[in-house]
Amino acid sequence: MSDDVASHQQTITAVLAAIDAGELAIATNYLRDDVTVLFGNFAPLTGAATFTRLFEQFTSSLQAVRHEIHHIWPAANDPDVLVAAMTAHYTRTDGEYVSLPCCNVFRMCGGLIADYRVYMDISPAMATQ
Repeated sequence: MSDDVASHQQTITAVLAAIDAGELAIATNYLRDDVTVLFGNFAPLTGAATFTRLFEQFTSSLQAVRHEIHHIWPAANDPDVLVAAMTAHYTRTDGEYVSLPCCNVFRMCGGLIADYRVYMDISPAMATQ
């Protein structure tokens, strides 16, 4: 594994840990200011500040979020693109736990996340409580 891929994997692990801890200001330290964020079938968003607003809105309807990372692989033809296979664990405000499969794709640029794509169906975690 190249040093760049290992560094990218550490960045991805760190940004997910910051999100899980509710430390969105720390999470944005791992993002380019012009990051593109795509979450499921929502319209793409641009910018670290927009990322913060999106996740603040999303996590305000939950008690807790935890990403269980299973694997992070570099793309075969581009070591700056990594795929993270995970289970996202949510505690809803009604106390119910929901665990969902998730796949994120990250494009790195200059050691920061330039493109952050989340592929999952979040609706079970957001179901009417």
